[in-house]
Amino acid sequence: MKTLKRSYIREILDATTEETISFAGGLPNEKLFPLKQIKKATNKVLKNVNALQYSKSIGDINLRKKIAKIYTEKLDFPTKEDEILITTGSQQSFDIISKTFVDKTLFVQKPSYIGALGAFKILNKKLEDFETIENLEGRLNEDDTLYLMSDFSNPTSICMTNKQRVEYVNLLSKKSAYLIEDGAYSLLSFNGKIKKPIASAYKKSFHLGSFSKIVAPGLRVGWIRTSKENIEKLLIAKESLDLHTSTLSQMIINQYLEDNDLFRHIKTISFEYEKKMQYMAKCMKEYLPSFEFEKPKGGMFIYGKFEVDSLELAKKALEKNVAFVPACVFDVNEEKSTYARFNFTNTSRKQVKRGIKLIAEIISKS
Repeated sequence: MKTLKRSYIREILDATTEETISFAGGLPNEKLFPLKQIKKATNKVLKNVNALQYSKSIGDINLRKKIAKIYTEKLDFPTKEDEILITTGSQQSFDIISKTFVDKTLFVQKPSYIGALGAFKILNKKLEDFETIENLEGRLNEDDTLYLMSDFSNPTSICMTNKQRVEYVNLLSKKSAYLIEDGAYSLLSFNGKIKKPIASAYKKSFHLGSFSKIVAPGLRVGWIRTSKENIEKLLIAKESLDLHTSTLSQMIINQYLEDNDLFRHIKTISFEYEKKMQYMAKCMKEYLPSFEFEKPKGGMFIYGKFEVDSLELAKKALEKNVAFVPACVFDVNEEKSTYARFNFTNTSRKQVKRGIKLIAEIISKS
């Protein structure tokens, strides 16, 4: 029997205590959750008994209409409500797409989001990685699948240029492969500019989104934007997993969007996250000069390079109650690496300074 491994990051989160300074998880800052607005939305929703009833597998129609409007007006990607499937977090999307459409080779970026890798591996999908689009030439074939994060990717925080997006569209069109484009961080741009998804120019695609990073992850509401025909096929896998995403969570999100300006909230989040990123970058430059990195322009992570094996350093840091993620866990083959990912959104300035200094002390004593 094949031995299955838990997510390294979920294990780290389980191992942390109140004393742990954690740069590990991709946790939004709970101080920025719209708690009062969510409470108001919940109270309104609970006046309707249907909030506690079974609902349609495809998702709440009013919520789907609102998501479709975001695509049409904010992402320049014309979309109708029947092209949106609500999922239980974006994480579920990997599972149902893989079960329904991924029969051949699945190509992932090197490094790639650990949650996606875990979902693909548990279904025994044939995984191959690549670092640049040139690496895909001669390898990508018809009905293969390409998994990408084009905006502020996890873990690297890289945002693809418009030229790169066009190159991917051209390659996908030439090869007639499937595209899974993960847009979990697409709206968390520090300058407020949102790039057009690759999927908007390629029909054989699935664009994934989530309210986890922009409203609250505990509600577990995500979505897939794809063709109506694809959604009809995905529903078979979706229904076998959970029948439907939580009716209550969907209605709360829908009511919140009805009563509030989502993009004003996102602007607040992005402003605060940029300040947090700048402070962490400052501490790294001052106390950890051997760590090489570039400041991200959005998202939730700083990704960079140590002069030592990052997994061994992460183990030593955890003994001192400081957690970060070594890059080997973002690799299909878990190859050794000196790279690492730091989350800057969910720690205080005091914690950031202390955590970075502790890592520097460990390195100096090695």
